[in-house]
Amino acid sequence: MADQPALRVAIVGGGIGGLVLAVALRKLCGDRIRVDIYEAAHAFSEIGAGIGVWPRVWATMEALDLAGDLSAVATGNDGQELQMRRSDNPTDGIESGSGSLMNVWLKMRGIRAFHRAEFQAVLIAHLPPGPFYATHFNKRLSSYAPTQDDSDTITLTFVDGTTAVCDLLVGCDGIKSVVRSTLYRSSPTADPVWSGSVAYRSLISQEALREVNPEHPSLTKGMMPSHRPALQHLVAFPISNHKFVNIVAFVTEAEGEGTKYEGEWMREASKQEVQEAYAGWEPLVMQLIEASSASWEANDRPLTSIDKASLWAINTVPRLPTYVGERVVLLGDAAHAMNPHQGSGAGQAIEDSFILASLLADSRVTRRVLPKVLEIYDSVRRPVSQDVARRSRDQGRIFDCILSPSDAGVDVPETTGNSLADDLVRRSAAAQQLLLWAKDTTIMDDRDKALRALDAALGTTSP
Repeated sequence: MADQPALRVAIVGGGIGGLVLAVALRKLCGDRIRVDIYEAAHAFSEIGAGIGVWPRVWATMEALDLAGDLSAVATGNDGQELQMRRSDNPTDGIESGSGSLMNVWLKMRGIRAFHRAEFQAVLIAHLPPGPFYATHFNKRLSSYAPTQDDSDTITLTFVDGTTAVCDLLVGCDGIKSVVRSTLYRSSPTADPVWSGSVAYRSLISQEALREVNPEHPSLTKGMMPSHRPALQHLVAFPISNHKFVNIVAFVTEAEGEGTKYEGEWMREASKQEVQEAYAGWEPLVMQLIEASSASWEANDRPLTSIDKASLWAINTVPRLPTYVGERVVLLGDAAHAMNPHQGSGAGQAIEDSFILASLLADSRVTRRVLPKVLEIYDSVRRPVSQDVARRSRDQGRIFDCILSPSDAGVDVPETTGNSLADDLVRRSAAAQQLLLWAKDTTIMDDRDKALRALDAALGTTSP
């Protein structure tokens, strides 16, 4: 074991991206790198419920020896089916489902669904022991700057007045990133903006839903009804090995995109508020809300005492011209917070972590060449993540019936008519086209591209 690590890496933020990076640095770099995680909270915690992991991301889990433990808490290891429905019109040329409303099935091949807390617990279990890995809680970053007597290092200053020094600062501190705002010197072009959508989120037990409808499709498969006049859609799917159903119900104001959201970014929502937002929808949707209401009210019932609903403003980070400074790098939501409509926000943070760790694992990487390493990271990850953000935005607008497939630049098969049923088929086909990247491209190709660029930059070829 080396007496001293070659690099000191400070990870600001202990969410999924920061935890994956810490695990990846240990497994790929060993004791060459000292890792310090600085988390603002008093313990690791995750906000939210369900996350999706596509085949690209799953390949990183396999490479980091996490796949076995994660499979034990995954739902849909072979992928999930998603039923797209129209909740505002009667059957029109498509086989009807429950509720006599038009629907079409999508096969979401390869996606695995997780409860975010269970996913995080696996990562925490794989965090390495000391001496070169440490977690520091109650450390909220205030600012950073080059160290006064050593410009090749960064000094972090925390709200409590303490400081720390590192060779590389990784900003995993989310959409309200202090690292990003400091990197961009509080430039408004890097500030988050509202997507125009809010989402009601709730998690209910399968028992609660069975009490309302024992044959509800969300007990076994994903369901996504939309309502064109309302510019809304809802997603419900099983997680935690079918113990729970994750519900995300969107309400969109198209003209609000790009503005500043007025109000709390996250707050509790009453059942009456959710019911009013989805009044007039089909029975299957109202049954989900009813089951959620039962969960909120029956706190003395252990099978249904699930979290209350919360309202989230969906804010995003604009397309940044770079994710890096000389010895500073942004990762995950700090770099590219996006709409959630492709289930890829957490996955893109994981991909960021894997590519960065793969570059730092090269034994030729020292403090001197860090700026070049970060340029390579940016050249590989920024185009991919920003393209995913664009696709996710367009997919949500297609789901909400705001954007047509042709307006989104998606080629879909021609249908024989212009009925609402034909429109649903086209939107389903567009959704699958927009998701092709998730299963037809590989993160390993991107890793190899990054390592070839590193070889070229260092003027040698790795074995």
